Amino acid sequence: MLEGWDGERLSRKMEDEAAEMRLALGPSSRGIVDGMRSFHATWWTQYTVLVHRSMKNSRSAIFTTLNLVKAGAIGLVCGLLWFQMPYTEAFVFDRSSYYFFTMTFWVFDAMFTAYMAFPLERSIIFKERASGAYRLSAYFLAKTTSEAPARLALPSLYMVISYWLSGLNNNTGIFLASTLCSLLSVLAGESIGLFLGAAVLDLERGMVIMTVAALGLMVVGGFFVREIPGWMEWMGYVSPFRYSYNASVQLVFDRPVPCDGSGVLATCGGDNGGEASVADVLGFLGVQGSAGFNAGMLLVIFLVMRVAAFYALRRQKAEERMA
Repeated sequence: MLEGWDGERLSRKMEDEAAEMRLALGPSSRGIVDGMRSFHATWWTQYTVLVHRSMKNSRSAIFTTLNLVKAGAIGLVCGLLWFQMPYTEAFVFDRSSYYFFTMTFWVFDAMFTAYMAFPLERSIIFKERASGAYRLSAYFLAKTTSEAPARLALPSLYMVISYWLSGLNNNTGIFLASTLCSLLSVLAGESIGLFLGAAVLDLERGMVIMTVAALGLMVVGGFFVREIPGWMEWMGYVSPFRYSYNASVQLVFDRPVPCDGSGVLATCGGDNGGEASVADVLGFLGVQGSAGFNAGMLLVIFLVMRVAAFYALRRQKAEERMA
């Protein structure tokens, strides 16, 4: 997941690009080099220059040929593993497991890649901020918006390949909706990674916290453990795995499932005939809430954790200046 990030190389590259940014900000930016604290360029100018720099870095770290091949290859492997599943009782669990694997892989990828963003750029951020080069809000918004296209392109490629090979549901509308849920889960996972990266800038300590948090949120996602201890239930409410899984599974089971005698669903009673209702199937899988509600919660996690990441980074800035 992290093969595209080289901390030392990225730091040297950002040092060089900092000089380019000063030139782009205009002649008045001399005061920045001299250590003046006032901002000589408008917020919009700062934002556009920083977006340009961040997009160059994201293209070299995320949107690479190697990552495109990886996304396509994993999509092909998954599509062949779940190849053209019949829409019957025996394949109910297989359909749900496809979605949980998909959400787990891509949310993990987004979390850990996003976590590395601020710790790797720590010295550059504080050096440029101390010189008054730009406002923290301009840097943060540029950083978090410029990487979104590259980050979403990879899971989109995966979904196009794996979804149609696996035969989950031949309805194009279902494909688009489930892909949207996958992308929302990626953005929500990215926000969590950004928050932890901003809150814990020490790379080694933060990686331990990131690993524990990511695995904890995955386990309470509703696929592995149904009966969560009461004192841990709160984790389920902030788990992007839970909401993306619930939304996608509801979308793909859009009609009754024919019974085939496999005995997977109790409502079929082992009979080779009849149908299990959508409600019975969703109850068997432990799915909760409507697809719209779960997608909305992913959006809430994305926004709330993104704002929390900004304030965590601003607090770190204040501590650095006091040190």
